[in-house]
Amino acid sequence: MTSSTEQRRASIIKELAHEQEVKVAELSKRFHVSAVIIRRDLERLESHGLLRRVHGGAVTVPRAIVGQANVTDFRSCTNEKERIGETAAQLIRRGDRIILDSGTTVLQLARHIRGDLLNEGNLTVITNSLHIVRELGPWAGVHLLLLGGIYLPQYDIVVGPTTVSILHELRVDKIFVGAKGITLGRGITTDNVLEAEADRAAVESAAEVILLADSTKIGVESMTTVVPLDRVHRFITDSGAPAAFVDALRERGIEVILV
Repeated sequence: MTSSTEQRRASIIKELAHEQEVKVAELSKRFHVSAVIIRRDLERLESHGLLRRVHGGAVTVPRAIVGQANVTDFRSCTNEKERIGETAAQLIRRGDRIILDSGTTVLQLARHIRGDLLNEGNLTVITNSLHIVRELGPWAGVHLLLLGGIYLPQYDIVVGPTTVSILHELRVDKIFVGAKGITLGRGITTDNVLEAEADRAAVESAAEVILLADSTKIGVESMTTVVPLDRVHRFITDSGAPAAFVDALRERGIEVILV
């Protein structure tokens, strides 16, 4: 996706935050592109849960807040993340008990779980992400546990002492966790301290930790560490990952899957 396309779609999200509704004809005129391109933009944004298409345009998603965090998350929703999510979804088995964190790449995993598992896979999915709930809630084969806690509307997640307390009582087969940054020294990092606290407790409850992140996160240090890399069993990323970093992880016994 080109930079101009990203900027146009981010602008559409921002306008929705203020106006609650956008029209295809008006957007086409403003951005000097065809109505076909605008409809394609709206379809893409809807696939990420950022709006709902209606006749002639789109409206905001009910009960969802389209803030700066959503804009940033969308702009980082690349084809690489989709490939990572699709590959990660193949690791899910019938009867699995899994935790899905609130990252956009993990959301791509949720969107790529096989239909037979969604319908009759007897999956237990635990999450603090309302995005994940909206994605998986309707499926008969998914037993969904939404963690309690303090709601952060800018991220559409719940966090805090209640969230952490519940996670300390759980034991699951796998956790799929994202990252804002990854370095050899500081491990998995993120910008939100409360989110990091919840993810840390979630990781400790899992038998297998699977990290999902595109290669742009490698070498980035965010504000707070979630867990060091020695807690990670598998890392799924794209082929842009630096070879030296991949080799270093494999030397530590971490399975690295490049997509």
